Amino acid sequence: MRIILLLISSLFFHSHLSANSFSIFGGSYDYDDDNTSTLYGLNYHLSDSEISVFSLFDINPVLGGFVTAKSATMFYGGFETNIGQDVIFLNLSSSAGIYSNGDGKDLGNALQFKSEVNLFYSLSKSSRIGIGSHHISNAGLSSVNPGTNNYYLIFNRDF
Repeated sequence: MRIILLLISSLFFHSHLSANSFSIFGGSYDYDDDNTSTLYGLNYHLSDSEISVFSLFDINPVLGGFVTAKSATMFYGGFETNIGQDVIFLNLSSSAGIYSNGDGKDLGNALQFKSEVNLFYSLSKSSRIGIGSHHISNAGLSSVNPGTNNYYLIFNRDF
């Protein structure tokens, strides 16, 4: 799975998609359970595909993936929105993806859903740092559905 993560991340760098920004993050995976592990990941935020929702707010596609120190991996795609665009803003996202537990926590099946909230502080016009948290669950699609709660630090940079 690590090879797949490396291949996909290299595609992000060489893709012909026009990206708004790229985020790298690292932190704690499943911090409130016995399977706590280190988490590393990346997100690719697309701005050219912005969608207005009832003229109330805009959503953008996001693609990403992560790997844990126990070889659990997830690759996902979904949508995100930002609340406030000044120096401090909130980023909310929801994604679906494919999960492999490796030597980590069994989440019940390969299809998982990720809900995420991040708080960013703008360092400059094109760089941000932040803290974030996401919850991963299979939404009851399997009788095994322990879920995970994760938190991390983020660095985000525009292209």
